[in-house]
Amino acid sequence: MSITNILLTSSCVASSLALRLMSYIFLRWIPGHVFPDGIFTAFAVYLASFGALYFTKPKYEVLSKQSEIKLVEPDTPTPPHVEVFNVDGDGKETTSLLEPEKPIAIEATETIITRKKYPNKLKSLLLGTPEPNSKSMTWINLLLNTLLVLFTADLTYRSEMFHPASDLSFARTGYVSETTAKILIREPDASKLPLFVYHRIEPEDSDLQYPWIQSPPITSLTPTTDYALPVELHSLHPDTRYSYKTSNNHTGTFYTAPAKLNLLDRAYGETARKTKFTFLTSSCIKARFPYNPFHHPLHMMGFRILGELLQKKVLIPDFMLFLGDFIYIDVPKRPSKKTSIVEGYRQHYRQVYASPDWKPVSTSLPWLHVIDDHEIANDWSSNNTGIYSYAMEPFFVYQHSVNPPAPRPGVTYYTFNHGTASFFLMDSRRYRSDNWAPDGPSKTMLGEPQKTDLISWLRKDEPGIQWKILVSSVPFTKNWRFGSEDTWAGYLHERRVILEEMWKVGAEGRGGVVVLSGDRHEFGATAFPPPPDSPAYEHKQAATVHEFSCSPLSQFYLPKRTYVQTDDEDVLIKYIPDGNSKFGAVEVDSTNAAGEQAVLKYRLFVDGKEVWDWVVTADMSRRRIRGKWKGKGKRRADRGFGSKSGMNGKLRVMLSRCTAVTRCFRRSGNGLCFF
Repeated sequence: MSITNILLTSSCVASSLALRLMSYIFLRWIPGHVFPDGIFTAFAVYLASFGALYFTKPKYEVLSKQSEIKLVEPDTPTPPHVEVFNVDGDGKETTSLLEPEKPIAIEATETIITRKKYPNKLKSLLLGTPEPNSKSMTWINLLLNTLLVLFTADLTYRSEMFHPASDLSFARTGYVSETTAKILIREPDASKLPLFVYHRIEPEDSDLQYPWIQSPPITSLTPTTDYALPVELHSLHPDTRYSYKTSNNHTGTFYTAPAKLNLLDRAYGETARKTKFTFLTSSCIKARFPYNPFHHPLHMMGFRILGELLQKKVLIPDFMLFLGDFIYIDVPKRPSKKTSIVEGYRQHYRQVYASPDWKPVSTSLPWLHVIDDHEIANDWSSNNTGIYSYAMEPFFVYQHSVNPPAPRPGVTYYTFNHGTASFFLMDSRRYRSDNWAPDGPSKTMLGEPQKTDLISWLRKDEPGIQWKILVSSVPFTKNWRFGSEDTWAGYLHERRVILEEMWKVGAEGRGGVVVLSGDRHEFGATAFPPPPDSPAYEHKQAATVHEFSCSPLSQFYLPKRTYVQTDDEDVLIKYIPDGNSKFGAVEVDSTNAAGEQAVLKYRLFVDGKEVWDWVVTADMSRRRIRGKWKGKGKRRADRGFGSKSGMNGKLRVMLSRCTAVTRCFRRSGNGLCFF
């Protein structure tokens, strides 16, 4: 084989293997933004070397060569003798005969034995090289690599070019409290205006038909808010199932939050409502990944899996806590420069809500959101500079507007109570110091106002609250060793300050603390016991904080194991890295008969199957009530109520029984809710 053919073959094989490897990683493993350009470049090199090699590659192979050289006399007649006359010195003449030289012929022959080259089919398929003697193999190899390039282009550009979802019309439920519910509506068709939203009690086990209640009409939807607007429903009853419908044909159901602990409960000595509820938690979604050419361009595998579980009532959650990366603006590529920056972000939100798999996971499930980096840019730590304002505009419209209330005007972190749990949803992007800044007192992930509000929330002893649930878009543990500077591992000084406040909650008998996080595309459960130098060490078991970090809901997972415990500060409970769809179902249970133990159960679902669960308990027997310890077996009689004997005691018992019956009616929907 000539040097040219060797070079062409090497180029063809190298570009083919590179193209296939990058395509596999991109389509099935990690849809990184570097891969499309690499795949297209490799294909260009492959086409050029493939074509040149096809026309220059030998079609035959040499089996053997033989060379033979012979000296032969020709068959021509011999010329006659030549008579030569010589004269000597005496003048005599003499004669002699000279024989002529015989001609000699050199005969050289080379014998080359060849045969037609037949390709090694397996080798040819693996390397992707052309085969001049097999057109079928040549076309198969070319078609295979061409398909990989087309699949890459399909995943990269098809949704942006053909599914911008500009005509999307939808409605979804956001935050639901005891008496209010937020509904987000988008309707770009002006002919549908004005829009009306109707709601009513929707009992599950009764044939009662409650009247529809109409909210004020929506008369205008403008491009400024991408034709979307929140609507808030008021005067709802706690712990009750409601349905809503809109005049542009969208429907949904939701449960209002359980009632708060009232004065009667507290007077009777109760420290928490007897409730049990479930909510879901996960993060990270990307349409059509892992890639399947037969799926809809906006297909979400994780939505489909979750939707099937909801439809079968395997889970009946009150809401979904989504912990960031609802869109991936930079994966696999940012929108085309022909699209404005804001419109690019808006389009990504619309495409998620336009997914054919969205409706089954939203019709009866409210969604609450925190923001993470891919809603802005990968590993974002530049505060509100650069593209931040462009990224946040659609986040405010589609997520923030129907989120729980913010503790301060204009901030993007949230707090709310639901049943016996209090939630703090952190913003880990807007206020953080640079990821690569040296750790210390001046480095912060939260910013001073948010940290102040968080510490105040942890210190607050609220009646009826047994759990403090802190929500972080990035892992709280430092045990993830890949990209750790983007997690709390890069902010350990501030983390220790927060942990000290968390440990106090359990040490003082005010309940348990749980952290929920996402981002890593893996699952990890971690315990944070107070160290010996902490004031909470005396109550180590009660003070221990637990974290459940779970993702993705619909994305890739890392084949490399990145969670490693190196000390006793962050203690591994469970690590499950595999699975393209993971979410946690958190059950908060305060139905313990004695009311002295709060229970939180975490159930992990991977690719639609429950694979692990863990129970965390909090000792409530030392709960403070208005400055006094609630001891075992004791009830506190507040002013205005006497002992169980006498009229006041009888009235208290009667009212408490009525309250219990009313709660039952509220949940089932049988009867009117009167307070």
